[in-house]
Amino acid sequence: MIRSYKEKDVLACQQLLLELGYPSQIEELDERLSSLLAQPDYELLVYEEEGQVLGLLGYAKMYFFERNGAYLRILALVVNSQYRHQGIATALLDRVRQIGKETGCQTLALNSGLGEERQIAHRFYEHYGFEKTSVGFAYQLGESY
Repeated sequence: MIRSYKEKDVLACQQLLLELGYPSQIEELDERLSSLLAQPDYELLVYEEEGQVLGLLGYAKMYFFERNGAYLRILALVVNSQYRHQGIATALLDRVRQIGKETGCQTLALNSGLGEERQIAHRFYEHYGFEKTSVGFAYQLGESY
């Protein structure tokens, strides 16, 4: 079952984000998710089976500068490593694609790291139908975040 995140999911989400390479203290993750999800254009979906959260997909509705319209940017997508290759990520993407269509969005977009460990994810995205369209850059503003 795919549903919206609830505060009781924070521990499972902490473990999933750790698998994605983003360790967090439970208190700071809880605070961060509360702050993010208070924003009207942010959402976090979880895939739950038999009471266990097995995957998550976080996204935000954004607006194009270069043309009229909106798109959904996927900010996090991860499935518990013991449950991969069972259609969970596809189900999460299908749901967000459906939400995008229902809300008049034109595109789904995401960024993914360049490391060797991300190559399986890249193949999955391409198989799903995503196309490589850009290169991303980041500039760190400091250590105080």
